Amino acid sequence: MESSKPSQPNRPEKTAAILDGAMRVFLEQGYAGTTMDKVASAAGVSKPTVYNHFQDKEALFNALMEKLVIENEWAKCPVPLALQNFSSEPANIVLKRIANEVIDKCTNSSEQMTFIRLVIGESGRFPELSKSFVANMDKPIIDALTNYFASQNIPAPEVAARMFMGTLVFFLMTSEMMGGKDIIPIERDYLVDNLINMIMKQSA
Repeated sequence: MESSKPSQPNRPEKTAAILDGAMRVFLEQGYAGTTMDKVASAAGVSKPTVYNHFQDKEALFNALMEKLVIENEWAKCPVPLALQNFSSEPANIVLKRIANEVIDKCTNSSEQMTFIRLVIGESGRFPELSKSFVANMDKPIIDALTNYFASQNIPAPEVAARMFMGTLVFFLMTSEMMGGKDIIPIERDYLVDNLINMIMKQSA
C-alpha cells in the first residue's frame, strides 16, 4: 500500500482539490483502479502533495466518506436533522417527511448513488471501508430513528428503525440503482404511507 508521512501543514484549498479529484477518480475507476498518481493528476497537484494530506488511498477514501457525512447536503444525515427540527409534529408527518427527503436526496444525486455502488461493489475486497461507511453513514440514522421510535412508544424501536430504513433502501436499490422500476413496480407514496401505517400501528 502506498504511503508517506506529512512534511508540512495541510492547506484547506489543496485538501478540497484533492478530495474533489479523488471523488472523480474513484467514481470513474473504482477503488481498485484508483491510484494516488491518478488522484494527483485529477486534482492538479503533485503526488507528494497528495501524500502530505493523506497517508494512503484508504485514508483518502475514508476522508471522502467523512466529507459526505459532514459537508454534503444529502449526507448531513437528513433523518437526525428532521427528527431534531420536526420532532414536535405528529409522528406520521415526521416520518413521511423523512422518507421523502431520503428518497429525494438519493435520486437527485447521481454522484451519491454512484458512490454507494462503489462502496457496495468493493465491500468484499475491502471490508474495513464498508464498515467505515456503515459507521459514518448508516449508524447515525439508525440510532436517531431508534431513539425517536422509543420516544413514540413503538415496541422494539431498533427493529422499527431498521424496518423503516431497510424498506427505503430496498426501494432505492431495486428501483434506482438496479433499474427494476418496471420489474417490481410500486408507487412511491403507496409504499411510504403503508410503511408508516404499519409502524405506527405498533404503538396503538
